[in-house]
Amino acid sequence: MPLTPFYKDNGSTLYQGDCIVGMRLMPESLYDIIVTSPPYAIGKDYEKDQSYGDYLKLISDMYEVGYKIIKPGGYCVIVMAEYYKFGGDKTIFMPTEYLHHIIAERHGWMHKCTRIWQKDFASLTDPYTIESNLPKLEAELIFFFRKPGGGKETVREQQLHTHAIWSTNGEKQSTPTLKHHPAAFPESLVNMILTVYSDKGDTVVDPFAGSGTTLVIAKRMGRRGVGFEIREDYCELARTRLSQQEFVMNAPTITKQMTIEEALNAQRAAEELRMPSDF
Repeated sequence: MPLTPFYKDNGSTLYQGDCIVGMRLMPESLYDIIVTSPPYAIGKDYEKDQSYGDYLKLISDMYEVGYKIIKPGGYCVIVMAEYYKFGGDKTIFMPTEYLHHIIAERHGWMHKCTRIWQKDFASLTDPYTIESNLPKLEAELIFFFRKPGGGKETVREQQLHTHAIWSTNGEKQSTPTLKHHPAAFPESLVNMILTVYSDKGDTVVDPFAGSGTTLVIAKRMGRRGVGFEIREDYCELARTRLSQQEFVMNAPTITKQMTIEEALNAQRAAEELRMPSDF
């Protein structure tokens, strides 16, 4: 049964639905890189009915189907926090790096490295994770896995590649975006990941697309993007951001060859792009 896009443009495709079901329908060994942030299982609205067993199965299925669709030598990059909340209101600490390591390698992935993401908006997530005896989430982990094969690895950006800490400190995600989605991450983080682990023309897959940040940055950087998101309101948010980016990249410019009317229309279009947006 073919997939029906929620949104599609020249280079970006977004599907509403279960990413595991959708990715099982995708061609094998065709895509270049997965960049995503799975649910953290810390009690957000969309996680309340999820048991610990459900969470582990979701993570395992993601690595399994992700391995199937990625080319040999391609990557799977996971942004993840260190807490898991279950058993009522009590917060239980979970060392997620080893958990992901075991599950991913069981499905064939090679764990290449783990980096620390130093961020600047931890206070916005405090209601979900922070108790008086726990530190603020001022850092998260980024797991980098590679599918065997594909020849020797390419180091695309030496300066970024050699650093174990990638910082977006000082760059907050826009407040309106976070208001619509509680777990959006800064655009520069996706930019760093794609700069080091992908090339122009590559196809980026985000199984948990959320507000669409990965797909938007992929488009901006000359990559194609495929995303899945189960919630319709987040799909609408991602569609708005993607359509705005598509319009920006294809906005008319004023040239000497234009008639006066064409130039005025192009100017109006440019002014509309500069107007404040909800997203």
